[in-house]
Amino acid sequence: CCSIYPKSIIIVAGSKNAGKTGYLYNFIEMNMEEFCIDLYNSETGKEQMLERFMPLNIPSPAPFNCYERYDNFADVINPEHISVIDYLDLNSEVYLVGAEIDAIFRKLTTGVAVIGLQKPPPSVIFTKTGQKKVIERDLAYGGGFTAKRAILYISMGSNKLKLVYVKTPKNPKVNFNNATWSFGWDDDGIRFRDIQ
Repeated sequence: CCSIYPKSIIIVAGSKNAGKTGYLYNFIEMNMEEFCIDLYNSETGKEQMLERFMPLNIPSPAPFNCYERYDNFADVINPEHISVIDYLDLNSEVYLVGAEIDAIFRKLTTGVAVIGLQKPPPSVIFTKTGQKKVIERDLAYGGGFTAKRAILYISMGSNKLKLVYVKTPKNPKVNFNNATWSFGWDDDGIRFRDIQ
């Protein structure tokens, strides 16, 4: 649905346990034979990361690089590789997320950055009739600044995946903005199933 060009930013925003890491690892598996990929991990230790790789068809040694990294990604990414960042977390300084994404964008030449971001938890409100309503936010902590450089912005939560922004649709006559899919997980918690 979307054309991805060199020097592109893809954002995968998700609430806690919504599937960001699963999405990023599946992305790596589907692209690791064709592109040079660097995974920057800030979410898990080495053992847990390897356990999450096991359900996927990732050989040992993996045909991509893994690094532990927590901040200043623009200082270390290879501008010609696909850099997968799981995930970009600036703690309470969410107002700096846009600046960090912009620094990554400026570093890229022919490469692409796929950046995982945390979303706030859903809000729960009650209507006048007393019905509970859950409101899922599309954008990650940092709001609109997280979308400024994104050519594709994916939002995940409540077993749904939403294309918030698709700036370069393959077919310009089809608007994929706000297209939504529901999904489930295999028992391994990494493979998607029942995609609708």
